[in-house]
Formats: sequence, C-alpha cells, structure tokens
Amino acid sequence: MLQTFFRLKMLKRHLSLACFIAFLSSVNLSYGQEMNGIAHSNFAGNMGIEMNPASIATMPYRFEFNILSGDIFFQNDYIYFPASDIPTGKFARFEPLRHEDYSDHYDKTPKNAYGNLLLKGPSAVWRNEEAAFGIHFSLRSQLSAIKVPYHLAKFLWEGSDYSPQHKIPWNSTSFSAGALVYAEAGFTFAKTILTNRQNITTAGGTVNFLLGMSGTYINSTVLDYNFTDASLLNIKNIEVDYGHSIPNDDKKNYLHPRGAGASMSFGIQHFFNYINQAYKPGMSGIKLKKYDLKLGLSLIDLGFIRFNGNARTFSLKNASAVWPGFDTTKITGYEHADSIFSAKLYGDANISRSGSGFNMILPAAASFQVDWSITPKYYLNLAVIQNIQIFDRSVTRASQVSFTPRFETRRVEVSLPMSLYQYNFFRAGIAIRYKWFVLGSDNLGWWPGLYEMNGLDFYFGFKYTSDIYDNIRFKKGKGGHCPAYK
Repeated sequence: MLQTFFRLKMLKRHLSLACFIAFLSSVNLSYGQEMNGIAHSNFAGNMGIEMNPASIATMPYRFEFNILSGDIFFQNDYIYFPASDIPTGKFARFEPLRHEDYSDHYDKTPKNAYGNLLLKGPSAVWRNEEAAFGIHFSLRSQLSAIKVPYHLAKFLWEGSDYSPQHKIPWNSTSFSAGALVYAEAGFTFAKTILTNRQNITTAGGTVNFLLGMSGTYINSTVLDYNFTDASLLNIKNIEVDYGHSIPNDDKKNYLHPRGAGASMSFGIQHFFNYINQAYKPGMSGIKLKKYDLKLGLSLIDLGFIRFNGNARTFSLKNASAVWPGFDTTKITGYEHADSIFSAKLYGDANISRSGSGFNMILPAAASFQVDWSITPKYYLNLAVIQNIQIFDRSVTRASQVSFTPRFETRRVEVSLPMSLYQYNFFRAGIAIRYKWFVLGSDNLGWWPGLYEMNGLDFYFGFKYTSDIYDNIRFKKGKGGHCPAYK
C-alpha cells in the first residue's frame, strides 16, 4: 500500500481522480453502492437481495432470471468539479481531463473515499406458496479510504513539489484504506414466518462463498514527516501496518484466485395490511394496495476473505529515515517498493515483513427500511444504512440515509432517490424500470448543477420473469405475457 503512495507522489501534477483512489487502494478503481432507485421496489427481485434477502418472499411472480446487471459507484469528499464548472462537454466528447479541471477541498478535515463495482451474471430467484429461493453469481470490487489527513491528500494530489507544505512538520492522525476484488456465488432462502390476519412477517438469509482475487490494506497510527523540498523526504516516526495479495509484478493475472472466504446477510420484513391478491397479474383493473406499510431490518455483508496466494504483510514501527532524491527514485514494482521502504527505514530490505497471509473483512452494515404505500401506484421509502467496522483490516461501507418516492406498476416504474451520503452530502438521482430493463443512478444532481460533482453512480439490469403465478398460465392479452411488469 505504501509503495503506491510514494510511487504516485512522483507523478506530481499529472494525477487524476482515479489515480488518487488507486493510490489509496492499490487496486485500480474498478459496487451506487445501494441502488436506492430499484432496491426497495416490489419488483426488485435479484436487485433487491443485497439490501434485504427477505424481499423475495413476497415478489409478485414465480420466477425471475437475471441475465446481467451491474452497479458502478465512486464517491469522495476531496477532489471535485464545482457545480458551476462541471466539464460535461468534455465528458460527452470523451476528452481527457487536465489537473486544472479539478478542484480540491483544501481544509483541515480528514478525507474519505469509497468505490464499488458489482457485476451480477446469470442468477435466478423462484418462489412457491411456502418459500422463495435464489442463486446468484457476481464479480465484486470494493474500496475505501478513511480519515486520510488533508496534508497527505494534498501531497498525493499535487505531488511532492507542492512548496506551500514544504518545511512544515506534519503529524498525521490515524487513517486506513482497504480494497477487495472477488467472485461471489450465493444462495438465498426466504419465507413468511408469521401471519396475523392481514399482517405478515417474512425473513430471509443469503450465504455466499467468496473467491478472493486481490486484497490490500493499510492502517496507519503514526506518520510524522516533512518535505524539505520536492526531493528530500524526512520521516521522523512511522507506525504503519500494511499487506497485499495482488498480481506479481511481471504478470497481469488479475482474476487469479488468491484466497477464499464466506459471507452472510440476513433480513426481516413486516407488512401491515398485506393483500396478496394485489400482487397477481390480471388484477390491474382492480385498484388494491399491496400493503399499507412495510418495515424492514437487515444485516448486510457479514464476512471475510482469507488471502494466502502471493500474500505479504509488513509492519513499519518506531522508525525514521532521511530520503534524498525521493522524487527521482525509480520503483519498478511492488516487491521492489517493499524492499526499498524497509531498507530506507531499517537498513535491511527484508526486516519489515511480518507475515504471509491475512484476513480481510467485507464492508458490513445494518439497514432499516420503511416503505409506505400511499396509493396502489405511489410509494415513499425511507432507508438508513449504518456501517459496521469491527476489525482494522477491512473495507468500510459508507453510511447514509435515503428518501425515495416512486411510481410503480407491473410494467413501468420511476423513482427519484435522494440521500445524505455519510449523513452529510446531498445526492439526487433517478431510476426507471420498463418490462425487462432497469436503468438508474442515485447521483445525477450534479448534471443540472444542483451540487458539485465528487463521484459517479450508475446501475442497470436485464432480466426475464416468468408468466406463471399460482399455477395459472395467463395468455397474452388476457392478463399479460409477463406478470412481473404487466
């Protein structure tokens, strides 16, 4: 991890936003993280399992097959485009951006960043009168950088030649970063566990097998340093633990298995005045609300990956160094970087290595959801997601609260997700579902200039649903060919 830190500093003013995050994670930015525009829908199916596995117990069709869906997300609170000067023209023309196109929040608050990628391949959910079942296959990448000191972020962005910060003794507070790339194969089970007149309670859980491909972490408690000038780095004291399990320098085997693990998610949902008849196809002429109120509670991504393949851990403690020629030091790869740091700090290229395998914890969270059916077609959803971080070697999920009004029918759905990311940054977006296609973003408010652009968010889905419900096959034109969207 530290090797990328020093390596990227030498890139100076040519760093881009992606490079900044790549430094923090040692993995190229590769899961909106929650897909609020579709995840709370009664028709979410495969795209709602990550939020609450209990959701498929009441899905309004027998079978859904996910052909391909994806979710790309990035958010940070340091580098941004001002609301009045977002280079949308360059985006449209695919022109490269310059360092001068960006702005940065150069203040004393610690900086945070989160990134996520989810690609879900062929997956299916199915239910009968007793229970619902699901199986999915996904490729996921997640990263986070938490409480990075502002002066360190500035050197990363500007390079070691940022003279206003030279000759100043910097004492860094604790910060951490982590990144994961892994494949996931999971099984979901959900059912109704309690019925009391028109009120029902459902529960569900997902168990995943994880195949780790890359993992890296850094935890720093002490980093006291200064730059005399761009070429002379003085490290006064350092206490940093880091580790990585990544491709060899001479190979590009990014998807090679290097570890394995498991994860679980659990959820419950309680419906007030649940009306099963309202879910059935062929009932569009009868205006029935599916329920008055739905409450949900879930624990998400409780798990770990154990990395053993090409895995190394390092400990840098109570060490100091004077590093002349820092800005011209040539680093040829991760192994070379590891040995250089150890040699500079201890005079021994191998003494800093502390182990060969490590565990990484997934970005766990607790979530509470409230879904209010105002009319049979109009809904309001409130969801709170709070990250859970127990161990240092982990990727952290961003906490948030979202408010999502939506218009929902079997065939068409439109939602307007609004959220406070990290309980602080306002975001607004839009999502649509039409028959077998889903497209949305939780963060599009920067486009009309409502706020600065400090990240991106995009999700999509292609899926097929069965035309069978309650063992009755509805003919096209008499109840609809596709009951999930009719």
